Amino acid sequence: PATAPRQTAVFNTNFLPYSQTFVYEQLVNHVRYEAEVFCWRTENLDWFPFPNVHQANLAYGATRRSPAFFKRFREKQFDLVHAHFATGAIYALPYVKRARLPFVVTFHGYDVPLLWNTRRFHPFYWPFLLHSREVLERMTLGLCASNDLKELLISYGVPEEKLRIHRLGIDLSRFQMKPPREDGPLRVCVIGRFCEQKGIEYAIRAYARHASEDVRLDIIGDGELDAELQALVDRLGIREFVSFLGVLKPEQVAEHLRTCDVLLAPSVVTRIGERESGLIVAKEAAASGVPAVGSVHGGIPEIIDEGETGFLVQERDVDGLANRLGELLTDQALRERMGVAARAK
Repeated sequence: PATAPRQTAVFNTNFLPYSQTFVYEQLVNHVRYEAEVFCWRTENLDWFPFPNVHQANLAYGATRRSPAFFKRFREKQFDLVHAHFATGAIYALPYVKRARLPFVVTFHGYDVPLLWNTRRFHPFYWPFLLHSREVLERMTLGLCASNDLKELLISYGVPEEKLRIHRLGIDLSRFQMKPPREDGPLRVCVIGRFCEQKGIEYAIRAYARHASEDVRLDIIGDGELDAELQALVDRLGIREFVSFLGVLKPEQVAEHLRTCDVLLAPSVVTRIGERESGLIVAKEAAASGVPAVGSVHGGIPEIIDEGETGFLVQERDVDGLANRLGELLTDQALRERMGVAARAK
């Protein structure tokens, strides 16, 4: 029937890392189609409850083939296959080819430089190394989370007509405008995985110039650089002013943002070219009325309007980051004006 929702098979390597809230938000907010998820491994299902998740067997990671997945594709007539990340798209290929379906790939950030940087030679990425070119040739449409990713894909040889900018939105009902400031210390916030491209080291160094009982730093997340970041805090002598809060659930992040005064988001291009598109947390902060200081990196300048909703500095510019942070910390009217503009954007 014309009123029946379209059926979509959504592929993501794992469902769902805590850092990929945007995948879940898209799934549960669609109204014109019904989705089923196909993945290799599941995690955090209590955080991201979804009724139709199919998990493959262990060999799927190497073979990309699951008898159960092929069976489901025979049982149900899907209209479309949608893969998140180019890395997830290689696992969708066998089913796209067998069912001869339109194939949409959303490019989110690290997956684009992985097409050419040295990390693709790591054994974990060998399937990607072997099949990534076929993904680009087979896909019907590529959705890019930022202009930066689109330009990179075009420079790699992907036809421009196959690409569209499709930014990830924020559900404003989940984020409330922060209440008027009360007494107590100002709170600077950093949220993200502890990896090189997040630039958390530079955020800590910039904050250190303002650290005091009246200006606290909250760091939310975890990752492979945890020991290094902890050691940096100790070397800078600011341990008593810094709180490492670990990984928080999405609703806890939303609640915490209502207590923050400034977000730091100084992402960088790594030594092997890894990068990000647009930072979801910068959008979440904006939705909460929290101004951000971010770097001129990837899609961040598409999220933060310089001088209006926050500030932008060059990558790894600790002086610039510290100076802009200082402006916001010492000017409540500026913070409030930028926070209102950020929410409106």
